[in-house]
Amino acid sequence: IIASISGSQILVSVGAKSEGLIVGKEFEAIPAELLETFEVGKAIPVFVVTPHDSDGNLILSFVRAVEEQSWIDAEAALASGESFESTVVGYNKGGLLVPLSTIRGFIPASQLSLSRRLAMTGETPEAKYKSFVGDPVTACVIEVDRERHRLILSERAAMAEFRKVAKDKVLDDLKEGEIREGRVSSITDFGVFVDLGGADGLAHMTELTWERGKKA
Repeated sequence: IIASISGSQILVSVGAKSEGLIVGKEFEAIPAELLETFEVGKAIPVFVVTPHDSDGNLILSFVRAVEEQSWIDAEAALASGESFESTVVGYNKGGLLVPLSTIRGFIPASQLSLSRRLAMTGETPEAKYKSFVGDPVTACVIEVDRERHRLILSERAAMAEFRKVAKDKVLDDLKEGEIREGRVSSITDFGVFVDLGGADGLAHMTELTWERGKKA
C-alpha cells in the first residue's frame, strides 16, 4: 500500500509493519502517465530488489513486479493453450512483435496466419511486415523462456483453434433440410466444398446439376 509519494521516491507498506522504498532507477522506470495515477492508500504490486541496501532500506520495484506478473500470465497462457487479443506493435527480419501485457512476444513468419502470409509483398522486412503494424491480432503462446527473455507466439495456432470452435458451433446449429448460404472454398472433380462460416461441407457433383456426366 502506498504510504507516501515524493518527487523522487515512493514509500510502500508491505505488511508486518514493514515499509520499503521505490527509489532511484526503479522510480524513474515508472511511466509518467502511470505515476500520475498513484496516490496514498493505493495498492500496487512490488518486487523485492534487495531486503537491505547499504543504508538498511528495503528496496522495491513496481516495474519489475508488473513484468514478473506478465511472465506468470504468459506461462499460464502456455499451459492453458488459450488465445488472447493484442495489437501488432512492430516487426523485425523474422516476423511480428506483439505484446502480452507488458512484455513483447514474437510471431515468426512461419506462425502467421495464412491470410497474413498471402498479404505479404516484397523481400525486405519493411515491405513484408510494415503494413501490419497497428493491426489487431489473435495469438496463443507456444514457448516461454524467462532466462532468455523469449516469448514465442503463434497466430496460426490461434486461428486453428478459432476455426475449431466455430466449426463445432456451426455443426451443432445445423438442421437437416434447412437452407443456408455459403462460400465456395475449393472445387474438385467430384464436387465443391462450401464454407458455412467455419465448417466446410461437400456439395457432390450429383447435387450440383441434373445433367448426367457433367464435370466441374
